[in-house]
Amino acid sequence: MGLVDPDHINAAYVLNPNFPSVFVVQDSVDVFSEGSLTDQIRRSQVMAPQQPKSGLFVGLNRGHIVTKKEFAPRPSDRKGKTSKRVHFVRSLIREVAGFAPYEKRITELLKVGKDKRALKVAKRKLGTHKRAKKKREEMSNVLRKMRSAGVGEKKK
Repeated sequence: MGLVDPDHINAAYVLNPNFPSVFVVQDSVDVFSEGSLTDQIRRSQVMAPQQPKSGLFVGLNRGHIVTKKEFAPRPSDRKGKTSKRVHFVRSLIREVAGFAPYEKRITELLKVGKDKRALKVAKRKLGTHKRAKKKREEMSNVLRKMRSAGVGEKKK
């Protein structure tokens, strides 16, 4: 690779012998960290912002100038976003049916401060860690809302 000045280890300029004009700025090179210096530099490299095309077929910003085509929004762009109607129906069902037994158990565990245990219960019931974290967050939000509603009633 290149040469690193040991006096300026926090802001090292690494020269590439193949391309003498190209260098990489490394914010903080940790000499004792995992991996070689080359790996550290590779991880810190950031791509330069793309320059506008010059219209010429040679040179630094070579390339034909084109106008970017605007595409109509695709249904897949909306994936995962719940509509107002679906949100209303789900909230109505939650209000009428209440919580499932495992959700009640999670809320009880969260009340006594056993977040990790609540996550384990949720993971066992829901199958994945990501779903379990989402459910635990949802249940803690429900608890928070119940507490804030309870505080409002006591003041009256």
